[in-house]
Amino acid sequence: MGKILYVDVCGGASGDMLAGGLIDLGWPVEELTGHLAAMGLDRVKVSAGREVHMSLAARRLVVDAPHEHHHRHLSHILELLERLPAKVGAPAASVFERLAGAEAKVHGTTPDEVHFHEVGAADAIADVVAFCAGLAWLGSPRLVCSPLPLGSGTIQASHGTLPLPAPAVLNLLQGCPVVASPVKGETVTPTGAALLSALADEFGPPPAMSLEKTGIGGGSRPSREMPNILRLWLGTEGAPGGEGRVVEIVAHLDDMIPEDLPMVIQGCLAAGALDAAASPLVMKKGRLGFSLVVTSPLELAEELASRVLEQTTSLGVRLRAVERRTLPREVITVDSPWGPARVKRARSGQGWRVHPEADDVARIAADTGLAPAEVRASLAALAREYDG
Repeated sequence: MGKILYVDVCGGASGDMLAGGLIDLGWPVEELTGHLAAMGLDRVKVSAGREVHMSLAARRLVVDAPHEHHHRHLSHILELLERLPAKVGAPAASVFERLAGAEAKVHGTTPDEVHFHEVGAADAIADVVAFCAGLAWLGSPRLVCSPLPLGSGTIQASHGTLPLPAPAVLNLLQGCPVVASPVKGETVTPTGAALLSALADEFGPPPAMSLEKTGIGGGSRPSREMPNILRLWLGTEGAPGGEGRVVEIVAHLDDMIPEDLPMVIQGCLAAGALDAAASPLVMKKGRLGFSLVVTSPLELAEELASRVLEQTTSLGVRLRAVERRTLPREVITVDSPWGPARVKRARSGQGWRVHPEADDVARIAADTGLAPAEVRASLAALAREYDG
């Protein structure tokens, strides 16, 4: 199961807050110093700061950058980012490309002609690179983000007084879920909006996960309405016990050759289905057919539905979201008299349930001439004694 990072934007989101949350998760901020030096920004100093909002302790990336009198274009920033490792520089480049597109729309120009002001300064570059570096340090987890709370009022920017949410922020968040915040002021900055809209794999409620650790990032400005923080939840996809939502893809087939169904089922499993099975069915006018049910992760539902339509005789499928509960499970390898063999085991309230892998049972039975039941019983006994 892969890693997942959920961004709980409860109070707001900015680049220094997002980086601060990663620092709180353990990311070494010293790594950023090397990246800045590689870009020729070695005069920029960074450190891990502490903020307290309504008695809640948080971390924030503190950037001490010399004042710059020039404004950078997108090409200048992309040139700097090319000097970084691809796993850091490539996502950072996508963030600034998204920023350029949003700013160009605001000012009626093209992304290449945009003059970056606040978001092109060295501190903003440091914020973006920090978050991308932190994600790489975590192993590039799947990034899921909550709806973004947008404050109201006005803010002073390089172009004068702007309404909130800032025009660039609204452009950046097109297609992303947002909610109204009670805060009178800026809650989501352009840098924060660009990072999340460019890098989040999806938006929505917390996905099912085995929660391992949390980090809190805090902003530099206090708020009277609510803590100016965001929280990062780090975990492994799929909750203990396998709680979560999946999609069932159902197709009724009355004119498909039965011999072809196993190939369709195996193809769906190879493409990422959690399960696939077919059962006999009596259809309208008494025709005999099959009901094919493919259980899919949420993110693969459309792809697997298309696969069923392409590889069966069905003219339509039904998709339904369902809740799933499974026992915690794993595959272990036991040292048997006939060599290593795999055994599935799942933990229930009564202890471990074990089931030797059918392929290994068949292989050993073919090699030794033993009855499959005898091989299966021997492997199951070894699995019950396994203490790895």
